[in-house]
Amino acid sequence: MGEPRTPAREARTRIHALDGEALARAFAGGAEALRRQADAIDAINVFPVPDGDTGTNMLSTMRAAVEEVARADAHDAAGVTRAAAQGALMGAKGNSGVILSQILAGLAEAAPEGAIGGAALAAGLAAGRAKAYAVVSSPREGTILTAIASAADAARDAAGAADAAAEGVLAAAVDACEAAVARTPDLLPVLKEAGVVDSGAQGLFILLEGMLHALRGEAQAAHEGGFGAIDITWLAATQQVHAHGGETSGYCTEFVVAGEGLDPDAIRARLRGVGESVLVIGGGDVARVHVHTHDPEAALAYGRSLGTLRHEKVDDMEAQFRALAARRTSEATPVEGVAVVAVASGEGLQELLRSLGAVVVHGGPTMNPSAGAIRAAIETTEARDVIVLPNDKNIVLAAKLALDGWSGRNVRVVETTSVPQGVAAAIALNNDATLDENIEEMTAAARSVRTAEITRAARETTLQGRAIRAGQPIGIIDNELRAVEETIGDAVRACVAAMIEGRAGAIVTLYAGEGVREDEASALADELRTAHGCDVEVVMGGQPHYPYIVGVE
Repeated sequence: MGEPRTPAREARTRIHALDGEALARAFAGGAEALRRQADAIDAINVFPVPDGDTGTNMLSTMRAAVEEVARADAHDAAGVTRAAAQGALMGAKGNSGVILSQILAGLAEAAPEGAIGGAALAAGLAAGRAKAYAVVSSPREGTILTAIASAADAARDAAGAADAAAEGVLAAAVDACEAAVARTPDLLPVLKEAGVVDSGAQGLFILLEGMLHALRGEAQAAHEGGFGAIDITWLAATQQVHAHGGETSGYCTEFVVAGEGLDPDAIRARLRGVGESVLVIGGGDVARVHVHTHDPEAALAYGRSLGTLRHEKVDDMEAQFRALAARRTSEATPVEGVAVVAVASGEGLQELLRSLGAVVVHGGPTMNPSAGAIRAAIETTEARDVIVLPNDKNIVLAAKLALDGWSGRNVRVVETTSVPQGVAAAIALNNDATLDENIEEMTAAARSVRTAEITRAARETTLQGRAIRAGQPIGIIDNELRAVEETIGDAVRACVAAMIEGRAGAIVTLYAGEGVREDEASALADELRTAHGCDVEVVMGGQPHYPYIVGVE
């Protein structure tokens, strides 16, 4: 955990109040401290589920806060803390990130226009504690909530004097947070069973300590050796529980919804029927949602019924747990053979790719998975050679970022930019071929496929000289607008006609999306067979946003 308290950590009075510049420096220092320790925090992640991403999520949230501060170009305490809170709200990841965003929101609530003195800082931490507890439907002690409560109490005591220095108040909060981290196994039995402290509490301590060091112009603490590791026996027992339907299965599903009259309480109530660990913050015109569910598409569909979704993120908790276990038992030797990791959304598309032997990462247009999510899926495979199929042009970069740092494994990307390309590439895999041979064959298979995406225009616009109404059906062939029609069916017909022109013996696959009935898709396929004399297959993909994705090979 942290180093023992030293005179350097004692409350001092060099910095009486924190202006906007000092706060921005402190937030950046906290983010840097989390960056240094994110992996070590991930390695002790046990509660509420052992998905190994607490440090990563807190870092992502804090980076979003720091980036928003830089964009806002604020110079006083109120402006900087508001920007940080807004950035954290929009960029929050996971339970820990959502709770962290509320702590920052509390600081913003108490910040005056000029600079934050000791009393205002203590008030901000108290407000952050209240907001953090309020957003969790079933608060548990021994978590990040205990840590922020202890930090807030210590800050209040240190700020007893009217002229208390902000630096001294923050130092007291850091010390109290460190002590609270050490107590977490006594408060939450699962932590003691696993042999670790709470990862969220540890992350909060690292953040506050990093802020203090940055304010003082000191080097960030090294914390060499990390914070321990989850007991291997506990991991094995938890794996057995999971095999019989334990709570590590399902998907961590998150999104931001922009709408009108959003009611957080009503959203929470609805989502409790879909899953657990429901967190909803904000309200009015913007709300951030987090839920653990076995049916992420149901949660996302409900969100879309409320307004426009942004920052969609769906992580497979089972894959994350297996990756955490794999990191803990890293002495295992990869086996010969080639594994495939593929990105897709929609139950039908995911099942199709799994039937072809792929490990599936949930994601796609508007909900791009992170490099970390792709790495977690790679870690669940046992193969020495792994091929990643991003299946969307906006996911290729994240897939490439996931390639770095593997030891004893060969991980490569075939740059598929659509699901039909990914399916063709997965079919082309030959387990008797070398990795380089498979890369060549799978790339060729992907390039032989043309793709059309049928959707509706998000807004009124003019594109390539064409006037398009909001909600009008459009067809995009290989990332180029090719059809503007009055019905979805007409857009499919126009795109198929364009794609099969000059392709004798073409095979057309219709991937029917969310809300499309099977009889509708079958009737459209029959019509296309009659019109063009080609083979047409139907896959009930269930993908969001696109009523149909069409592949032609």
